Amino acid sequence: MKGSREFLNGSNLKWIAMITMLIDHMGYLLLGYGVLWVLPESAIQYAKWYRIYWMMRCVGRVAFPVYAFLLTEGIVHTRDWKRYAWRLGIFAFLSEIPFDFMCFQKPFSMAGQNVFFTLLIGLLTVKAAEHASGRISGEKRMTVWIVITGLGCVTAVLLRTDYDYTGVILIVLLHLLRGTRIRQCVGGFFWLAISLKSWQYLGGLAFAFLLIGIYNGERGSGRGKYAFYAFYPLHMLALYLLYQWMMPNIGSIFGFTNLALTGIQ
Repeated sequence: MKGSREFLNGSNLKWIAMITMLIDHMGYLLLGYGVLWVLPESAIQYAKWYRIYWMMRCVGRVAFPVYAFLLTEGIVHTRDWKRYAWRLGIFAFLSEIPFDFMCFQKPFSMAGQNVFFTLLIGLLTVKAAEHASGRISGEKRMTVWIVITGLGCVTAVLLRTDYDYTGVILIVLLHLLRGTRIRQCVGGFFWLAISLKSWQYLGGLAFAFLLIGIYNGERGSGRGKYAFYAFYPLHMLALYLLYQWMMPNIGSIFGFTNLALTGIQ
């Protein structure tokens, strides 16, 4: 522990990111494409569930900044970044079918790719820029970073990865500002606040960078490392199965059986 205000280690941050991501995805699927999909907007219950939906989505904005920050920590401290990249790539492909089920209700879609692809592109962008800029001196080094970051952003946009160019730039930004935690937090917060363009998310983003600000620089327990990776596809698959069970019974589950449910045939 480095100080009284720095008490969260890497494992703590991973747990928080996992839980907030689960809350976000529950709101996205079970409420966004469940309750709010079938309730008429004129129903009294609609306003209540709409507020709960946005609260859950706001909580979910904690997850990605934390994962992006932990990625930049991993880039600096990993003994084998190529092995790290392979691990991200493997879980990106393993997660794609659950991701498509959760987001598009079908096993394959090119409309969007899961966040592991964004993290992988961010990792490769940072390592490519480090390698290329290491051979150049002076002001041209920043030009190299800008060009390679641009290529990473284009790749993310073309692949339609979750958070696409916004996520890639966040990873590069956190990496370049890693010398001072306060600059990481302020820079990362304002970048996401501007990019996501939704005031409802500001509370979640602010809390995410508050957590990053009290990270103590320690890895924490190394047990269950792969469980954190596996949680991503498994929880999406579980939510999709829950969603499929819930939809035919949604009126009785949420207490609006007497309303005309307009969203399902």
